Amino acid sequence: MNPSTSLRTRRLVLVDGNALLHRAYHATPPLSTSKGELVNAVYGFTSMLLRSLEELKPDYIAVAWDLKAPTFRHTEFAGYKATRKPMEEGLSGQYKHVHQVLEAFNIPEFSLAGYEADDLVGTLARQAVEKEKALEVIIVTGDRDITQLIEKRIKVLLPKKTLSDVGLYGEEEFAARYGFAPKNLVDFKALSGDASDNIPGVPGIGEVSATNLIQKYGSVEKVYKHLDELPERAKKLLEEGKGSAEMSKRLATIDTNAPIKLDLLACRVHDFEREKARQVFEELEFRSLIPRIPGHNNVILGRSEAMTPESKKDSGQAGMTGQSTTDLDHQVESILKKMSEMGVLVDLKFLGKLGKDLKGKLAHNEQAIYSNLGHQLNLNSPKQLSEVLFDELHLPVIKKTKTGRSTDEGTLRELSTAHPVIPLILQYRQLFKLISTYVDALPKAVADDGRIHSTFNVEGAATGRISSQDPNLQNIPIKGEMGSELRKAFIVPKGKILLAADYSQIELRILAHIANDPGLKAAFQQGVDVHTVAAAKIFKVPLEEVTKQQRMVGKTVNFATLYGQGAHALSKQLEVEYKVAQAYIEEYFAQFPKVKEWMEKVLQQAHL
Repeated sequence: MNPSTSLRTRRLVLVDGNALLHRAYHATPPLSTSKGELVNAVYGFTSMLLRSLEELKPDYIAVAWDLKAPTFRHTEFAGYKATRKPMEEGLSGQYKHVHQVLEAFNIPEFSLAGYEADDLVGTLARQAVEKEKALEVIIVTGDRDITQLIEKRIKVLLPKKTLSDVGLYGEEEFAARYGFAPKNLVDFKALSGDASDNIPGVPGIGEVSATNLIQKYGSVEKVYKHLDELPERAKKLLEEGKGSAEMSKRLATIDTNAPIKLDLLACRVHDFEREKARQVFEELEFRSLIPRIPGHNNVILGRSEAMTPESKKDSGQAGMTGQSTTDLDHQVESILKKMSEMGVLVDLKFLGKLGKDLKGKLAHNEQAIYSNLGHQLNLNSPKQLSEVLFDELHLPVIKKTKTGRSTDEGTLRELSTAHPVIPLILQYRQLFKLISTYVDALPKAVADDGRIHSTFNVEGAATGRISSQDPNLQNIPIKGEMGSELRKAFIVPKGKILLAADYSQIELRILAHIANDPGLKAAFQQGVDVHTVAAAKIFKVPLEEVTKQQRMVGKTVNFATLYGQGAHALSKQLEVEYKVAQAYIEEYFAQFPKVKEWMEKVLQQAHL
């Protein structure tokens, strides 16, 4: 990503909404709000949108969508896309939130009955390059079909394995991959077909044969002019499939003459209500994306020429070091590579013993549940559990999903005092997850050298954090007695140690400095745990009397106030009443008044 932009060339970014949202749904791990609403596709889409604004720095932007209505392609061929499965409920329910995000950013959206998003993108791209000679177009999509639009001033940005790993395709990149020009992609599909769209192509002509034919002759029409030069079998297949080839080409061809008109002024990347965008992100619980809202730090909307490479290094984006994020990433990558190669030693005997103990506890827990209910059931079946809790025990229904009455962890925690069996079920789930996800799974990942060699990625996580995969070593539990026991399985050879390196409350240190709050500054200057200090002030107890639970509250409130979390969200996070959470926040600001003053000052400045 991050193609250069000259001062003379302006840039229009066109987003294929359906393709990108669908790709985000399958590429982003399941992510739900505290209400249990699935939002992973919205998160992935929004993250990619923000990245496009950050790195592509467009002057203009627009998003195109499919409609449910049939298109001209369905009219010509009833089987068009007929083999596709219906849209998953988990995805269809997220569309409304994507429109919320786009509305918050004042990004125009296009849709038109009878046409697909591809056609609208193609039409807008064609009009753009014809209308403005000093304008380039970058299409952001998750669908390779749109690469047929590539030409001198039209490029396509496609995710590779993950949304964070993208490739920018121009004429050279396309030719290097396919061996023919972008405009001939439709000729290739006319011969080979496209299973995903149920485009038939020519029966018997596969991708290899189609590639060879297009590379040699250029188009379907020219292939048919040279049938006599082909082997008898290929000639016969092409003769018999000529009608199908012609229809398939029409189906595969993007219509760049849809009845819509590009209004560049309406598509201009312009200012918007940042508070509205922040509220949408808060509602969707995308707190990690809030700092990336354009204009939140140093991104200037509508002024792609405002920041030169030199000024970027001098800005807050590069801090005081003058280093770009790419420079820093490269340094981190070499360290992560060494970590992966070295691996981490695992005590298999300890895991075996722990597994035996946990399975014993699980069996005991199951019997306790059965005794409490008076019968057995499949505890891993949400349907059976739902029937027992709500039909048999008549417990109140807290939440409903499209598949029925919810029995997720949040629901069970709200019901934890309603019946003595609920805490037992929660404990069962915790034990079952520890055994299935970690105790039984980790030994399978141990190599011959007795170590697990996980892969670490600088940009592998949707949140922007470093991620670990094959297996994921970052989600090893730490909370609770059982989680702590599991971590003991990771060991070092005699004479070696495991080193944990992390910033020491970096956000709060910066807050103490810029807010100039004496209470926060004193905590850091005296080397006292800042979360314990916050807890002591909130609960009005001496430092030495702060309990673990109180410190946890202090820590949560520290970060909740820093990131603008309100009492409602805090009450959910701490599992306390709204008025209790509100009291925590009010007491925090009373004890650290300069923090409150600084936050209000920043908000006032932002509204100027």
